[in-house]
Amino acid sequence: MSELKIPGKLMLAGEYAVTLANHLALVFSIDRFISKNYSQLVNEKGVKYGLGSSGAYAVLMTKIKNSSLSDKDIFRQALILSRQTQPQNSGADIAASTYSGLLLYKNGSFPERIFFPENWNLIVGWTGKPAITSELVKKNQLSSSFVKESDMIVRKMVDFIKAKDFEKFNQEIFLAEKNLEKLSGVLTDKLAKAIEIAKNFGIEAKISGAGGGDNVIAFTKDPKISQQIKNNWQAAGIIPLDLHVYYKK
Repeated sequence: MSELKIPGKLMLAGEYAVTLANHLALVFSIDRFISKNYSQLVNEKGVKYGLGSSGAYAVLMTKIKNSSLSDKDIFRQALILSRQTQPQNSGADIAASTYSGLLLYKNGSFPERIFFPENWNLIVGWTGKPAITSELVKKNQLSSSFVKESDMIVRKMVDFIKAKDFEKFNQEIFLAEKNLEKLSGVLTDKLAKAIEIAKNFGIEAKISGAGGGDNVIAFTKDPKISQQIKNNWQAAGIIPLDLHVYYKK
């Protein structure tokens, strides 16, 4: 019997709006895992990469307790467990670690799975600085215009992913980032540099998650451009993480 392992996650869009009931996010699981015996969601010094380790741990503990539960019941119980220590948890991280793949998630509902086109390449740059998500969420009061814009971007992203329209999807990445930058404490110098580097290659990048550290993400259709961006990130002190969207069988 293979060892039980739970994937981490990255946020594509809607990371703040989804903290409010009935609002949307796009979230996806990645091919780094946590198990009872190890975690690939932290580095060798135990520093978190910002890949949803807390949510993955809640799912792991729930599955260890009762492996026969359906995904719906795993999700429900893991979210209850997570909210004991993180009352503001939207459930997006729990959804990704439970269901896997790219998910359209609405706070208060079960997720819808979506599939990225196979030739869209994910690239991730880690700043080396962990974000304190709970503090950033508390710090920022979300305006109705911010939340409305966020939900609209998420819906358009879903449409463009399904239509395999990379150029329009790339533009929504830009708009999602600009919306995030309206918030306080989100954009750091390193995140801004990572975004600028990607833009130099015609690719839009954005903060994944609460900001203030952690990761920036982008997508390309050309592996050569992906590598050039990663090389330039590395030179700027931004650590490329070799991650892929993970779909469980």
